[in-house]
Amino acid sequence: MTSRSKSGRTLVFPFALLALGLCACGGDEATPRAVDGAGGSGGAPPASSSATASSGATAGSGAMASSSATTGSGATGGTAAASAASGTSSASTGGDPPTDPPPPAPENVPVGFASLNGGTTGGEGGTVVTVSDAASLLEAMAGTEPRVVQISGTIELSGMNDVGSNKTIIGLGADATIVGGGLYLYREKNVIIRNITFQDANEDAIGITTETTNVWIDHCTFMNAADGLIDIVRESSYVTLSWNVFRNHHKTILIGHSDAASSDAGFLKVTLHHNWFDGTQTRHPSVRFGEVHVFNNYYLDNLSYGVASRMEADVVVEGNYFLNTWFPCRAGYADSEPGDIVERDNIIETNMPPPPSEDPNDPPPPATPVCEARGTAFDPAAMYPYDADPVEDVPALVMSYAGAGRIWDE
Repeated sequence: MTSRSKSGRTLVFPFALLALGLCACGGDEATPRAVDGAGGSGGAPPASSSATASSGATAGSGAMASSSATTGSGATGGTAAASAASGTSSASTGGDPPTDPPPPAPENVPVGFASLNGGTTGGEGGTVVTVSDAASLLEAMAGTEPRVVQISGTIELSGMNDVGSNKTIIGLGADATIVGGGLYLYREKNVIIRNITFQDANEDAIGITTETTNVWIDHCTFMNAADGLIDIVRESSYVTLSWNVFRNHHKTILIGHSDAASSDAGFLKVTLHHNWFDGTQTRHPSVRFGEVHVFNNYYLDNLSYGVASRMEADVVVEGNYFLNTWFPCRAGYADSEPGDIVERDNIIETNMPPPPSEDPNDPPPPATPVCEARGTAFDPAAMYPYDADPVEDVPALVMSYAGAGRIWDE
């Protein structure tokens, strides 16, 4: 099997797009020592690597545009199993991505679960306001009337700050930043958050909780929160996380806050696509009870694990690229019972010996990483339309186009 990498140009934010658009700690991953820097190495897959391509148990036809994965056997029964092909080598370039991968089509509406349940339009059609200080931001985010809130420059917050329904919160240019605090959605609906860097939150960067529905978080960069970067908990649902970058953090995305929260069954419907998990350690995501589709994400140097399915969750892991992620997919975690997890068309590579994990819930890393698979999960293509990119193109696409400052118009 041969993998190829491509690169891209810096993207310019179009102002024409502006009009378009409780702490749940989970507490079972051990918190390691502080990590300095910006997470993983940030480079393309190196030229010399050991590759595993997997084609796991299917849950329907999916909607992959093409697949680079070779053969592998997945689990279709009710017990945990590892599925992966073995021993193939993947050729790819080192350093930064080369030049000019074709940009993905502009997304002015979300792909995935946030497109359902009436769709997610945020503050479309409402008043457009520009804010550059905390008091103005809090005032603009309040209430339920449609509003497009444009963030200019850096705004310092503390704690968790309420966001009302029918809001688009979007950064101007490449440097819109929220520092020190986070955004909190409690029993709200129809919220879009785009093109913002979240840094050094003293709780969560974004908390989505208690029956909140229809949220799209797109082209943001997250790093260094005191707790989670994003929590989606307590019967919230219809959420899409797309084209985001996550760096320098341990507990990244939690979906479902407790093993005892069986009322979450039937909720927590979340799609994650084209996100870059750059040196983060756990929860990419960790899922309890929900239905979650994880496709076309780039996992780089994730010390503990990639995706965990726990407590009756149904998770589909499709077309992702894992480099130096020693436990790409896990059925169950810590004291949680395993959920179902289907994996297919993923690429799993390593180019270094397995490092020791600082998380006591992790067994010793294997010489060759594999995705665990269990059960049958669900068929995302039966839920919503999507076009996945060829998995070998994912690192270059995500490194070129994900994160704050890279929304564009064709």
